[in-house]
Parts: sequence; structure tokens; C-alpha cells
Amino acid sequence: MRPYLRAAIGSSLSGLAPLLLAAQPPLDLATALDRARRAGPLAQMVEARRDIAAGRVRESAQWPNPTLEWRRENLGSPLQPDIFATLYLPVDITGRRLALRSAATAGRTRLAADAAQERHDADVQVARAWLQAGVAEGNARVAQEQADALRTIANVDAQRLREGLVSEGVGLRTALEADRARVAAVSALADAARARAHLARLLGADVATLPALAALTAPSLPAAPDSARIIAVALTQRADLRAREAAVTESERRHAAEQRGALGDVQLQGGTKETGGFMTGQMGVAVPLPLMNRNSGARERTAGELREARAQRDDARLAVRNDVTAAWMAYQAARAAFPDAAAFDTRGREVARIARVSYSEGHATLTELLDAERAAADALRAHLQWIADAWLARLDLERALAARLAADTPLDLPVITTAPPTGSRP
Repeated sequence: MRPYLRAAIGSSLSGLAPLLLAAQPPLDLATALDRARRAGPLAQMVEARRDIAAGRVRESAQWPNPTLEWRRENLGSPLQPDIFATLYLPVDITGRRLALRSAATAGRTRLAADAAQERHDADVQVARAWLQAGVAEGNARVAQEQADALRTIANVDAQRLREGLVSEGVGLRTALEADRARVAAVSALADAARARAHLARLLGADVATLPALAALTAPSLPAAPDSARIIAVALTQRADLRAREAAVTESERRHAAEQRGALGDVQLQGGTKETGGFMTGQMGVAVPLPLMNRNSGARERTAGELREARAQRDDARLAVRNDVTAAWMAYQAARAAFPDAAAFDTRGREVARIARVSYSEGHATLTELLDAERAAADALRAHLQWIADAWLARLDLERALAARLAADTPLDLPVITTAPPTGSRP
């Protein structure tokens, strides 16, 4: 292909890229979670760590290989050579290897539960990044809207100043507030760009190819039963608790294996021997004598690992209880705030609209207008933050209950009812 044709095609594709990106559907929370589970770096690292740990567990429970020896003696002498062919077969007469294989079975259970919990935690991390990016982009839009509104007011006051209808101080004040709002809009845009880049990294995507985020909408907040009932559900469903229970079983069996390890594998020997021109057989038994090494170090190590595993299990149970209680309280608070918080954006925009009309008609002072603009912007930002906090409250409760994260469905648990909170919108 000729260089000028290649350049022309490249220029055309670069011009079409923004159009193709804009044509993509907005990236909602469900899509972001799906992309992260399929191609995100967190999911890949979870699978890699699982394979590494599975290899270590399997390695410790391998059966020892037999040894085949061929030996020729009396070389370089007038004597006829002695030729040996011997097979050495290690035999675990204490059952240590069986205990290690049993520990490996418990280890695989632990690994599966750990991987499930890590995948769930990765989902929560991606969901938080999506919500943070959505809030940052929403704040950037609010800041830009306020900057545009204040610039319009500043232009009106500049015209009034030229006509002698307002003082010079008023004209300077509105111009200053417009400049301040423009700087705040630039800062909000930078925060949105950083949040978007962080989300793109968790999705395993180039930020330049990431489609626009879907607008934040309030989640459904179905009623939750009392905390005692939720704790009971969590204690039976949490993958990290299953992992800690399996870790205790694994440590117990490894400790039992090392208790039996004072006597090593006995070797059975058998083979042939050719000597003096005659073929004979041979057999023997080799028994390691536990004189210098009685495996005391391994027994002490596994005893400590067992105590640690039991302590971690007990700590995990307590952590689950506290985690579920805190998540339940935050969820209840989010439900209680729903009727008021859901109307923050509508009331904030109405406050700003009324203040601007009143100021343009001379019925409000500049101070009242600026206060109204700040109150409106705070209300819009508070609305966005409440949506994010409500989602986080729901996601944290789902995580505490070990439920599958879903973007727009009620909590996927039989103990959770689906009645909407009082005053909620459909």
C-alpha cells in the first residue's frame, strides 16, 4: 500500500473512532461487572493465584517415585564382574502420605472457597470504581452547568453595568464568581478523567475505547429481615468462612501427617545379581532410623499452623457477624433516606431556576442568587452521592451475605423480601 493511501485511511479511521465510540451503548453497572469478570486483571490474578496455590497443595501430597538401579562391579580387575539390577520401592508404613493426600483434598476445598470470595471482592471493587466514575462525571456536569449559568449572569450584569443599572462592585462580583465556577468545573473534569481511567484499568480496557457511562439511577432497595436472621444466612453462605473451616481441616491433617513422620518411608529392595557367571536374586529392606532427625521441627511448625488456622477461623466468624451488622445498619439507613434523597436533584434545580428568574427581574439580591446557586449545586452533588452510597449499601449487604452481585434486580436470597421502601419511586 502506498504511503499516502495508508495515511489517508488512517486519518479516516481516526475520524470515525469518536463516532463509533459514541455509537456504543452506555456502560452500565451490569455490563461493567461482566467485562471485568471476563477480561479484567483482577479476575485473571484470582485465577493465577488459585493455580499457584493448587500446585503447591498438590506438590506436598505426591507419592514418591520408585528407584531403578543398574550397577556393575569389579571393573578393571581379573575377577568376573558383578552385575546388579535393583528396584527400590518406598513404602509408607505409617500412613503419612495418606494424611497428606487427605489434607490436599481439604486444601482444594479451601482454594475453591478462597477463589470464590476473591472473585466476589473483585466484583465489589469494580462496582465501587464504576460508581465513583459515575459520581465524578455527574459532579463534572453539575459544575459545568453552574459555570455556564454564572457566566450568563455575569454577562447580563456586565450589560447592566454599562447601562448604569448595577454598581461596579456587583459586576466584578458576578464576573469573579463565574471565573471561580469555571475553575471548579475544570477540576471536576480532571477528577472525572482520573476516575474513568481507574475504571478502565479494572476492566482491562484502554480508557480511550471505554464507552460513555450510563447515568446513575437509584437502586432498588428491597426490605431486609432483622440482623439476626441475616447473620444466620451469612454464616452458612460466606465463602471465606468455608475457606477458613477447610483450612482448619487441612492443618489438622497436615499436623497428623507430621506426627507420623518420625519414621520415614521404608524401602523394599528387590532385583537380580549376576556374579561368577551365575544369575541370582536379591531382596532387602531399608529402614531409616530416627536418631538424628525425629521430624520435631515439622511437628512444631504444623502445630503452630493449626493454632493459627483455628484463630483465623474464629476471627472470621466474628468479622462476618460485625460486617453483616454494619452492612445491615447502612442498608437500613439508605432505605430510610430514600424519600428525601430521591428528590434532591429536582428540588435543587428548582431552587436555582427560581433564583435566576428572580435576580433577572430584580426581585432577588446578588447574595441571594449566589447562595441559591451554591445550594442547588450542593443538592445535585448530594443526590449523586446518595445514589452511589445507596448502591454501595446494597452491594456491601450482598457481599456480606455472599449473594451474587446484580445491577438491577433485588437481592437474590430467599430470606429477602421485595417490598419497596415507603415513598420510593417506581
